[in-house]
Amino acid sequence: MMMSIAAFCLAYAGFSALCLAMDRHYEDVFDRELPRRHRASLRIVGWIALALSLWASAAVWGWSYGTVEWIGILSFAGLLLIWFVSYRPVAAISAGGLCAVAAPVLAWV
Repeated sequence: MMMSIAAFCLAYAGFSALCLAMDRHYEDVFDRELPRRHRASLRIVGWIALALSLWASAAVWGWSYGTVEWIGILSFAGLLLIWFVSYRPVAAISAGGLCAVAAPVLAWV
């Protein structure tokens, strides 16, 4: 159960990093232009977090059911982020950072 929550946290954190890698969302959060050197690193971190989310789901349910669970987690995390970033962009990205910190703790428990 906790590993599935960790998978959700990793997915949300990954989508948050990918969201920040976009000019518009970065400017909404930080009120300045996205530096080019940050764009690639945010994308890499985002994709790594999504891959770790898949691994966490597969660790709990195996690769067949874990992949199905992961797709559901991606859908829920993505929709939650889209909704949250529309109304409170700073809080949405802060929640992504909190999820990035919480995921390893939840996976360890």
